Amino acid sequence: MSDLEVFGKAAPGTGSPSKERGDCPFTQRVFLELEELGLPYTATYIQEGPNKPHWFMVKNPSGLMPVLRDGETWIQDSDKIAEYLDKHYAGNTLKIPVEFRDVGDKIFPIFTKWLQSKDPGSPCRDEFVEELVGFDRHLQNHGPYIAGERPTDSDFALAPKLRHARVALAHFMDFRFPQELGAVQSYMNVCICTEHHPCLCPSISMSCVSLLFMHLFLNNVAADGISREL
Repeated sequence: MSDLEVFGKAAPGTGSPSKERGDCPFTQRVFLELEELGLPYTATYIQEGPNKPHWFMVKNPSGLMPVLRDGETWIQDSDKIAEYLDKHYAGNTLKIPVEFRDVGDKIFPIFTKWLQSKDPGSPCRDEFVEELVGFDRHLQNHGPYIAGERPTDSDFALAPKLRHARVALAHFMDFRFPQELGAVQSYMNVCICTEHHPCLCPSISMSCVSLLFMHLFLNNVAADGISREL
């Protein structure tokens, strides 16, 4: 029997450890994959900042999250966690078929670059819209998921990022996802709010989006480094 525990970011002000989940697209990805695979797990949330519990830092010296604990094995980084789950637990793999591997992969880097510019009129705006339009067209032809009728790891990685981008851009750039991109709107809902994991539909608070924004800006995260957990 598996002994799986996920460590993710706690809601601000709830302490460490906490049972109140913060908003993090990388941790959301791990939860979605565990739910899709039907694996039981425990969720523990750790407050961001310099005062993470000593026992947690001993096992996870980087302090970064999400982290998956499987018995005595600790895995940090959502990409590595996805690979681990696929290798050890996936009866039916969640890996994306190779022909769809690059679909949507520019959306989040461009979103991050746009936020860093601090300019609502940045050329990144047009680049972002262009990527959304291309992704919407792909979903119309191949959807409802990236690879067709069945969700893959790429969907669970991208959909939470899209939801965060939608909230952050509306607040900081006064930008709304174009309503005519109906396939994208439906995609964000179907990936996260399904019969397999209805409880994971996030209510993204502005305080958590602000944490993402401040991390990107105050720490000057490089656009080519957004694949790391924020």
